[in-house]
Amino acid sequence: MPVPDFLKSEQLYHFSHGGYDGMVYHLIAHDPWMRKGSADVIASAPFRYQRILVPALAWLVAFGQDRWIHPAYFGVILAFAFLGVYWLSLFASRAGVSPLWGLAFILTPATITSVDRMTVDIALAALTAGFALYASESPDWRVLVVLACAALTRETGALLILGYAAYLFAQKNIRGGLLAAATAVPAAAWFLFLSHGQKSTLPGYGGLVPLAGFVHRVARPLRYRHFSALERLAAHALDLVALAGVALALFYAVRLLVRRTWDGRAAVIYVLALSVVLLRSGAVWFDAYAFGRVLTPFLLLTAMVSMGARPLAAFLPMLLVDARIGLNFVTQITGVFRGLTRL
Repeated sequence: MPVPDFLKSEQLYHFSHGGYDGMVYHLIAHDPWMRKGSADVIASAPFRYQRILVPALAWLVAFGQDRWIHPAYFGVILAFAFLGVYWLSLFASRAGVSPLWGLAFILTPATITSVDRMTVDIALAALTAGFALYASESPDWRVLVVLACAALTRETGALLILGYAAYLFAQKNIRGGLLAAATAVPAAAWFLFLSHGQKSTLPGYGGLVPLAGFVHRVARPLRYRHFSALERLAAHALDLVALAGVALALFYAVRLLVRRTWDGRAAVIYVLALSVVLLRSGAVWFDAYAFGRVLTPFLLLTAMVSMGARPLAAFLPMLLVDARIGLNFVTQITGVFRGLTRL
């Protein structure tokens, strides 16, 4: 991705193999209102700019000063890590288990990948924990703020709004349902602004064939051409472990449905589970780094509603996905160790 003229003073490092989503959000944080030319160098800029919350917060914290964007962006990521742990700790305490289980938020795939590659998924994960904490029969301002922020973080955050609003309408809480649905208005207005004069290239995530993307990923493992034979064996085995984690989370969702669990949180889980079943995009199912962070709201919320009985079992699907993600850190950890031993 070319670097705009106003950012050349940063002397950014260029990876020869390409990059990751974090580089896009870093650029958006420098130019959230598209006045400096960032949108011209970002592929599918209207789509990427939909995920405005984290970059905009970094811009605000930095008072719009380019020289402060880096620490501000890192600070926002860490702030959402804190919020996720805090909200999960409060939820755990109310569920009758130790608030120390709030530290499990650090192990969500979205947290691990966001801290590693500065993606915005950690924010949606934290907001999911906040939603689970504040969701009630009659929504108050806290859950409404959380939902509005979720939709501005990622377009998939709108699924939380859809599930919660549908539940409130089903309970004949018309006022609550309208308030919940209205939390989508800021994101809808922003998306409309982005689409003016440009066509958003929203990827075709979904399909009509249930579990088509999941089955295709299981049946066609990645080749890992640059891995050694042992590394390929480990990667293929842990890929299946991670996919088993997703399948286990779907089983937990079905179990809730069989037990006729029906509240605001369960309604959102059913919507998220349906989105997983219909998720077709090969870009999402490509590896655990991708589907792990995208599916974190589903994995986390499913764990939270079950953690009162057996918290370790509740978080097991998430940990299975983490096992594959952890393999990506082996070279980093060994590299740090080798560097330290040379001192």
